[in-house]
Amino acid sequence: MGNDFLTASADAAHGLEVARSKHARLKEQADQRLATATARHAKDLDAAAAVEADAWRTLMEVPGMTVSTAGRIGAVGPTTVRRWLHASTLTRPSCS
Repeated sequence: MGNDFLTASADAAHGLEVARSKHARLKEQADQRLATATARHAKDLDAAAAVEADAWRTLMEVPGMTVSTAGRIGAVGPTTVRRWLHASTLTRPSCS
């Protein structure tokens, strides 16, 4: 009986090592997928913000438009308008 126990224990220990190795590989794969998705999400958020920032810039290009008036049109305060305008200058390609 002792021999069967030792054999079964050795087999189970080997199975445990195989499972731990597979667990580590799968975890690494999941972590890499998460990192890729997180980077893609950040890029997509930047692109989404650029759309609104460009719209604020376009609104400000209307002759006679002021930050205060743009804020009233967009139902936000002047500080928010200025933030969007600043973001718009950050997302526009440079001429250099």
